[in-house]
Amino acid sequence: MSGTPFLEDFASQERSAGQSAAGTPTQAELRASFDDGYKCGWQDGGAAAQSKDQEVRDAMSSALQAMNFTYFEARQHALQSVRPVLEAMVNAVLPQVLAQSLGGRVIEVLEVASKSVEPSVTITCAPDSEAMLSALVADVVKFPVTINTEPTLTTSQALIAFDDGQTSVDLDATLQALRDCITNFYDTTDMKEAEHA
Repeated sequence: MSGTPFLEDFASQERSAGQSAAGTPTQAELRASFDDGYKCGWQDGGAAAQSKDQEVRDAMSSALQAMNFTYFEARQHALQSVRPVLEAMVNAVLPQVLAQSLGGRVIEVLEVASKSVEPSVTITCAPDSEAMLSALVADVVKFPVTINTEPTLTTSQALIAFDDGQTSVDLDATLQALRDCITNFYDTTDMKEAEHA
C-alpha cells in the first residue's frame, strides 16, 4: 500500500468567508431555501386543511338534508297512520259517548239555574233521551223541571228554557267541530309537507 490517501482531505483547506466550493450553497442560501420550503409547507397545509374542512361541511350538509327528509317522511307516515284511528273515534265512539254525557251537561246548566230564586225550567230533548233525563233530573235537581220531547233533536242535543231565556246543549256541533279540526289539521299538514318536499 502506498502512503498517499485514496481520497482527498478537504478539512485542512481553508476557505474565505464568501467563497463556496462549486455547487455547495452558502449559509444564506440554505436559510432562504429553508424559509421558502417552510412557507410552501404552510401554504400546502392550509390549502389541505381548507379542502378537508370543505369536504366535512359538504358531507355534514348532505347528512343533515337526508336526515331532515327522513324525519319528514317518518312524521308524515306516522300522522297518516293515526288519521284513520282519529276519524273512527270521532265517527263511531264519540257520538255514543256524547249521547251519554248529555245528561251531565244538562245538570251543569241546571245547577247554574238553581241559583236563581224560583227557576222555571223546561227541557226539550230527543224522545230517546227523555227517560234518561227524567231519571237524572229526579235524582239531582230539587226544583220543578218539565221535560218535553222534540223528534227533530238528536240524542246529543237539548234545549233548556228558563224564565228569562234559553240555552242549548248541542254536542253534535261539538263533534262536528272536532271533525273539522282533524280535517283542517291534516289538510294543513299535507300543505306543509308539499312545501318541504
